Amino acid sequence: MFGLFKKKLPHCDELFIKYLSPWYNEDDRPKMTRPDMYQIAAFEGQPLDLDDLQYLMPEYLEQVKAIINDTMTNAALEDFSLIYKSDTISFEFLDGVDTYYDRVKITELIKDSDPKDFSNPYLVTVCEFGVLLGQLFRKIEGYDWLYSHPYYHSIIVHKETGMGITVFDWAVKKFSEYGVDDGYVAKFHAAIEEVNSRLNAY
Repeated sequence: MFGLFKKKLPHCDELFIKYLSPWYNEDDRPKMTRPDMYQIAAFEGQPLDLDDLQYLMPEYLEQVKAIINDTMTNAALEDFSLIYKSDTISFEFLDGVDTYYDRVKITELIKDSDPKDFSNPYLVTVCEFGVLLGQLFRKIEGYDWLYSHPYYHSIIVHKETGMGITVFDWAVKKFSEYGVDDGYVAKFHAAIEEVNSRLNAY
């Protein structure tokens, strides 16, 4: 009964518009989160070469790779280890962080976050959670990053099926009413099952 009186968090699209959308180029600002998964347009039935698909200028591509794979991955391990002690990214680590961030904790993040500050706690925590998810996918053969701008527009792609997984959008959904209770280890495995079902269909 008491659950009926839980204070709801804002919707994921409202939070995306407030905290993530402003940092896109002005003429290309999305107004909502993307679907959890979709087949990318470049896929034509054959395994993808993600190196060929990277569309950022080479120098900037290297910067984005470093932001995701070094800066943000290390920051996620350091910051989230205050919640769940670990020096490696694992499902246990993901579940510990996922469980910790309930409605109360997320409400505090939002309250303490100035959307005009790129380093505000909400945006940073969302992006660290997205990187955590992405690096877990990347541990599985056939999955890797397709990098983009801003860096949190990057997605994980399964090379053999062309399925794109919008891990940073997953993170926004986690830190909103839309997905706060989804359980992200289960969501991760459901995504893998969906990709495998498509792979077996070829």
